[in-house]
Amino acid sequence: MKLSTIFCTILAVAALALGSCNEKKGVAEAAPFGVDSLMTEAEAFLGDTVTVEGLCTHLCKHGGRKAFLVGADSTTVLRCEATPEMGGAFAPDCVGKELTVRGVLCENRIDEEAVAAMEAQYLAADSTAKAHEACDTEKKAQGQADISTFEARMADYRAKIAERNEAEGKPYLSFYYLEALSYTIK
Repeated sequence: MKLSTIFCTILAVAALALGSCNEKKGVAEAAPFGVDSLMTEAEAFLGDTVTVEGLCTHLCKHGGRKAFLVGADSTTVLRCEATPEMGGAFAPDCVGKELTVRGVLCENRIDEEAVAAMEAQYLAADSTAKAHEACDTEKKAQGQADISTFEARMADYRAKIAERNEAEGKPYLSFYYLEALSYTIK
């Protein structure tokens, strides 16, 4: 009898432990983040399914596969990428409206190797591709809204990578985005 009591106690403790592991995800699901608060805490929620609310200021011109949400003062921008689970694209009427987007928070890391690869790709591209290398909203999301040339963007990446490596010991930049699973227009 004592063995069964011990076994039940172990099962109860294991169930509590498993429940507490999912606690962060449950909180993220229960209360939607604002864009500003999510971006402030992004590293802690990397890989988690979260819900975020924000004003959609732009949709990518290539079929609405990317929606850009801004925070309270419009300087913080979160890119939301459409997935097949949500229909593959955001509706054109999203622009100018508040959206609630549920998705997986992901990180795009840019390090020296990535910068070199972008430079090689840019050099190999034709003039039409070079003219459309990044939209203004994408640049804003990466803190490069005032940079007008490709070369200046690459130099900015390198300077920011060096700064972060010096300050945090991380030789890369982190740009967070959401792989959208669903969304609603408020």
